[in-house]
Amino acid sequence: MDDELDWRAEVLSRAPMQVSDETTPESLVDEMTERLSALMASCNGVYPTEEGWRQLAIELALRYHPAFKIETPADRTGRSGKGGKPVGFENFAVRSAMKNQIGKGLTRTEAAKIVAKMFGIAPGTARNSLTRKAPPPDFLARQPYEIKAENALLLAAKMLAQK
Repeated sequence: MDDELDWRAEVLSRAPMQVSDETTPESLVDEMTERLSALMASCNGVYPTEEGWRQLAIELALRYHPAFKIETPADRTGRSGKGGKPVGFENFAVRSAMKNQIGKGLTRTEAAKIVAKMFGIAPGTARNSLTRKAPPPDFLARQPYEIKAENALLLAAKMLAQK
């Protein structure tokens, strides 16, 4: 599985293809095929079928086209934004590690010492992570809204195809 991720990452991070006056479409086919294959694999592993191409177009539209940008309550700017300091993954991870250690039968103090070493924080900070409100990281908070938008766009595409 890691080899698959490494392959996609390597292909999708390549430098732009050099196209000059002498370049022919045939000379680019192999590279374009490999890049397109990696792109499709990165979009939930879609295949070059009618449904796969539709899914790829929808994912690219949602990700890059300004007409399909969404604003959610999880966003920090804009009309519906909640503002405040961005929420990263650290508090969520520390809290999870504390729960894991306590689940192994350790006391809060013992767990805090272990987790503090793991994350390079004070034991008190690790212990307090259990009592602090732990909102999900920003990228996870957007996910349900992104799924709704993707599902709506899929339905719209199917409706257009039926007309």
